[in-house]
Amino acid sequence: MIELVSFAKTAKSNFSMKFTRMVALFLLVHAVSFATPISPNLTAVFDQEKTVIKLKWQTNDPAVNSYVLQKSTDNNRWTDLFTLSLSDFTETTVASFTDRFPDNTKNFYRLKMIKQHVVEFSTAITLIMGQSTGSWIIFPVPVKEVLNLQYTGSENITSAISIFIQNSNGKILNRFRSSSINRIIQVPVANLGKGIYDVRIMIQDRIVWNQRFIK
Repeated sequence: MIELVSFAKTAKSNFSMKFTRMVALFLLVHAVSFATPISPNLTAVFDQEKTVIKLKWQTNDPAVNSYVLQKSTDNNRWTDLFTLSLSDFTETTVASFTDRFPDNTKNFYRLKMIKQHVVEFSTAITLIMGQSTGSWIIFPVPVKEVLNLQYTGSENITSAISIFIQNSNGKILNRFRSSSINRIIQVPVANLGKGIYDVRIMIQDRIVWNQRFIK
């Protein structure tokens, strides 16, 4: 009887150890499968002289078989612009594409990274603003230390220009005032961290332009 009890305890202990190892292996496999992908650092710059948008990204993820650059004008419906296959890049390649037909107001871009087993990872969306209906252009995008605003309208501005930078909650973070004779206004934004902000332009207490940008 004592031998039977000892055998039962040993069998139970071995089963418990095997089960623990199986659970650990399962968690390890799934942790690898759902690991955060390497960011390709997609960037986009609006060339105001040529009225095109230049995009670049790094092909630094060895697990990617192809990159698909996608575009949207409403951040909802997406179309493929460009496909980069595995034979066309290495891990040190800096890929580039020029959108020669940007929308006049908003352009959204993202990368679809196709890996084995058709697993897709998309980068964070990059928002580009070209010329707006209010005759203002914002550049570069993403914004760095200075936000540039260019007035492209034909009518003269007769009053001072007030510029407000707000966060997504509507809190005013920066205020700037400029003369009406300036066609290009430079607004320092070095104090802002990375994120999404709104810029609002007011003339004679009236909002004439409101746009979102990424820093």
